[in-house]
Amino acid sequence: MFNQKKTLFHPVKMLAVAALVVSCSGLSAFAQTTAAGGNGAAPALSAQQVLAMRQEMTSALNYKLSPDVLPRLTSTLQAIHAAGIQPPGRAGMSLAQQIDMVSKTDKLEPILKANGFTARDFVMSLTCVGLTGSLMNVQGHSGIPQPDAQNVALLKAHPDQLQALIAVLRSESGQ
Repeated sequence: MFNQKKTLFHPVKMLAVAALVVSCSGLSAFAQTTAAGGNGAAPALSAQQVLAMRQEMTSALNYKLSPDVLPRLTSTLQAIHAAGIQPPGRAGMSLAQQIDMVSKTDKLEPILKANGFTARDFVMSLTCVGLTGSLMNVQGHSGIPQPDAQNVALLKAHPDQLQALIAVLRSESGQ
């Protein structure tokens, strides 16, 4: 089981949770919740930090997912879990920091390669799926980046594959 405070997937899950917060409460609540580690007690982030998070979300939401990404992500995560790999991580990492961390974790490279991923493809795909899944039914909220329509169609066309991926992520976090 992965430690929620020190796991490769914690930042990705934080983005997906943050996306839900954005969809319900707006970008300022997202900033406050993320800054506080989820409890809302910390002061709001600066305008520059909020802009940076928005740019990260937009970048992830516009990443083009491959048609076979869901089973490959599921297989990759299962292999990482089976190998007992726990790269260090922390909440609030940028996408670039996450990609760098993944690329520097030697034992991950063969698993990623076997499943057709580079470090960048893996982080961006996992983040995109998490955010798209969280936001694909949220429409009309100003200030919230919208998911790529093709990515939404892909996730909606493969609900069983998406559920399998979610089940793997939940099993890793002990939920």
